[in-house]
Amino acid sequence: MSEWLDSSRAHMTEALGQRLSARASSVFKLIGAQASRDHVKSCLDALREDLQTGKHEAQREAVQKLVEDLTARGLSFSDLRFYVTSLRTAVLEAAAGADVRQQLDAWFFDFVMVCAMQFVVHRDEQLEHQSAKREVQHLESQLVELQLAMAEKTNLLEQIRQVSTPVVPVVEGILVVPLVGVFDSVRAELLTERLLHEVAQTKARSVILDISGVPVVDNEAAQLILRLARAVGLLGAELSLVGVAPATARTIVDLGLELNGLKAMRTLKDGLAQALARRRLRIAPF
Repeated sequence: MSEWLDSSRAHMTEALGQRLSARASSVFKLIGAQASRDHVKSCLDALREDLQTGKHEAQREAVQKLVEDLTARGLSFSDLRFYVTSLRTAVLEAAAGADVRQQLDAWFFDFVMVCAMQFVVHRDEQLEHQSAKREVQHLESQLVELQLAMAEKTNLLEQIRQVSTPVVPVVEGILVVPLVGVFDSVRAELLTERLLHEVAQTKARSVILDISGVPVVDNEAAQLILRLARAVGLLGAELSLVGVAPATARTIVDLGLELNGLKAMRTLKDGLAQALARRRLRIAPF
């Protein structure tokens, strides 16, 4: 039944390989004559097998290989249609004297359908892959931006931390800590860490905590100040509280807060004078 195909297969393979690879701006031009001949031979082998078995199973494997190999190289639907048309024309011409026209028409009908289906499937997969790749690239770009923003934010927070918890060495052995804004547990932790480091580094014996810039001193703030004083005391330094406004004093009294012997003075000048006196120094008049 397939003697005509056996006798003309080599010629068809060579002729179709040349014709396909000569098509300008096509995937077959890109892969060359030899690769084009290989695909033609694969489909002709599938046709021979299916004619012998009466089934159309071999063609599916040949089409799948064709579409998989060429989709990655840029196979277009125009290229695929040209391939199918060229193959069908060559086969029908070779089988002109054989009584297999009906079988060939049925085989090529299925061949066209399978080619179209495989092309759509692989093209959709390719588009999904490209879309996923673009999405990954977009996410990676966003991640880099977030990392840069996080680094910038971390740097900014560090600068804010340095500014919001300043420790100023005014005289050897005396540190002044001016507080501005709300004094909560977060700031207290930052201040304690930095202040203890400075006390140990400078061997300070007096720490003046100026709270004139703190709008509200509540029970929590008072407890945090006392805790800070105890921590400083463990390193051999004494903490004095200055800048206690009348409203702050009334709040402390109304809340019944106990400062437990913590020295409190009205102004920074008073606190500095006391600290200097401990060192037998004083503020000289202008």
